[in-house]
Amino acid sequence: MSSELTVETLLARIRADGVRRTSAALRKPPIPSRLLQDLAALPNTPEALEFVASYPLSPSHLLETLAAAAAPAVLAHLATNPRTPPHLLTQLAAHTDATVRAQAATHPQLPARELFILATDAQPEVRRSLAGNPSLRLPHQAVLVADADPSVRLRLAAQSALPAPAALILGADPCAVVRLHSVATVTAEEDLLLGWAAGDEEDVQLALLQRNALPAEVNHTLLRSPHAAVRRQARGDLDLDDVDLLFLATRGEPDERAWVAARPLLSRPLQSLLARDTDASVRTALAANPSLDESMARYITSLAEEAVCEALAGNPAVPSDLVEELAATRHPSVLAALAYREEMSPRLAHFLVVHSPDFRSHWAIQGRTDLSLDVATAKTLLTDSLPTVRALAVSECPTWRRADLYDLARDAAPLVRIAALRHPNAPDELLQDRATDSAPEVAAAAREVWDAREALARQKALEPMPPVIVRTTVRHSDVDAAPPRPSVSAPPRHLAPAAAPASQPEAPDILNKLKRIFWQ
Repeated sequence: MSSELTVETLLARIRADGVRRTSAALRKPPIPSRLLQDLAALPNTPEALEFVASYPLSPSHLLETLAAAAAPAVLAHLATNPRTPPHLLTQLAAHTDATVRAQAATHPQLPARELFILATDAQPEVRRSLAGNPSLRLPHQAVLVADADPSVRLRLAAQSALPAPAALILGADPCAVVRLHSVATVTAEEDLLLGWAAGDEEDVQLALLQRNALPAEVNHTLLRSPHAAVRRQARGDLDLDDVDLLFLATRGEPDERAWVAARPLLSRPLQSLLARDTDASVRTALAANPSLDESMARYITSLAEEAVCEALAGNPAVPSDLVEELAATRHPSVLAALAYREEMSPRLAHFLVVHSPDFRSHWAIQGRTDLSLDVATAKTLLTDSLPTVRALAVSECPTWRRADLYDLARDAAPLVRIAALRHPNAPDELLQDRATDSAPEVAAAAREVWDAREALARQKALEPMPPVIVRTTVRHSDVDAAPPRPSVSAPPRHLAPAAAPASQPEAPDILNKLKRIFWQ
């Protein structure tokens, strides 16, 4: 590409893309030195001089020529060039223009004496640029950590490899921004991290928790912080033992104690402690814990607190006899929670469906099918105002008569009519009638059941009959006898099969219609 460049095309590109962007794009292959000299010789083209001063492959003698009589803007670019000779860097570090000195302060090859001089520069901009120089050593950093400008100290705290003494001072900086940024980002040994964690300053401890990884001992120290916000963050990165949980259960806020109460495999002594907690949310969290001890469950039930008993009702670890005690509390929320238990005695479920409207409504909403109702109970449930309860009464009673299903299929709620159509005893005539129901979902359900029955009938018709094995008894005396000769004569009358009775003619359509009218 460099062979195709001319002074005119290079200048046009500099004006279009800028000095820095063009300089980075044309590093490989390098621009010929002759072309750079011609570019620097152009009159009234400051952008050309800036490009030559910033181009990292410019010859050193050309850079010295530019430094002889150049504007501060050109010298600022020259101060950042890696090929700038050391004696030029010394001159640029002492330049009267603060912008030039600030650019020179960032050069990694700046001599140590100039670093000290710039560390006490009168302009904060220069000192701030110097604080980001990777060539700084501890003596230079010692000057900058005591700088009066917080922005200088903050820039120093962003150094990737800050010595421990400098990090210690910045971690106690009077400016909160500098202090917290240092604690959260600087490279520090475990001893320094432990010192910050043990300081019991909430903002410092929270900043410490922003690190990606902390030693386990530091995390345990933060877990015992007097500040709840620190403890809440520290507990997530630890595998807590019973001692840690005991500390949180005795010193933590109510939400922390509730968090402990919900921990899996919680030991019985901790359960006993939390069961007597003064905050109801803690006892509620313990009641919902699947690892709840049976004795603790009985103690919590004896308290008869509605919120606690509600949580206990949804706990799968509660034994069946205790479930009956929970039902005996008659709290509406407890009865509703019992309806969502996966395992329940059929006898208790039947009793609660009949006698508890709260249990019945929540049981019916789920569409559960693990209940068997007699006709009398089902008719009682049909008086309920909720369609889900009436649908439950239809679907869970296996002894409905066909005539009853005709009545049930006239319910105002489509959900109940669908339940009647899906009942095993629903007659085919009812399905044909409801295939034109005004509710699309009812008509679709009728057609679905009809298609399922037809598919089942076809499957049964196609099933092969099992082979019939005829066992004959052979007498020993007839073993050598010749088989009987075939005969075309008719068999005797007493051996002929009886004539099949004449089938009754099918009932006419009018009779089927009369049946449906009377059944309705």
